[in-house]
Amino acid sequence: MNNFIFLITLSYLFGAEFKSERQHTIEQQLHAPCCWGGVIAEHDSPKAESIKAIIKNLIDENFDLKLINSSLLATYGNINILDLAKNNIKEFMTDDEIIEFFVMIHGEKIRALPENKGLGWLAWNLPTFLLFSSLVTAYFIVKKLTKTTKSTSIIINNQQKKIVDEAMRDIGI
Repeated sequence: MNNFIFLITLSYLFGAEFKSERQHTIEQQLHAPCCWGGVIAEHDSPKAESIKAIIKNLIDENFDLKLINSSLLATYGNINILDLAKNNIKEFMTDDEIIEFFVMIHGEKIRALPENKGLGWLAWNLPTFLLFSSLVTAYFIVKKLTKTTKSTSIIINNQQKKIVDEAMRDIGI
């Protein structure tokens, strides 16, 4: 039985596609242009697979511009893409530069995560601000409620206790 599980696991691993952490990170930041319904990392459409191959070639240690250009031409079928590539593709591109390259091709719609400026900055920082302000508000509400509870508590002296006890005896309690 253990040999069977080992063989199944081994066959699964040989069929798996191994990606670098960097490639997966970039693919998670780009929408799939086939339907704009998810990120490239989770799509298996021909267009998404082609873009994955382009990203892999862009970050490969053995940078090959001819291979990248042929992948771009096959993916987009437009000779003008090579002019864009000539001006923007270089060896050792950062993740942001790769994402910006695809933004130049597809527009801002391909960006799965908002940019960290303008309204994107608001989208990134608003949840933190709301959390902080709600915690501060809750602190002051709790502080005010505990203060009012202490100040409105009634202090009964012994004479008042006797009066209450007599009144309760009179009514039979």
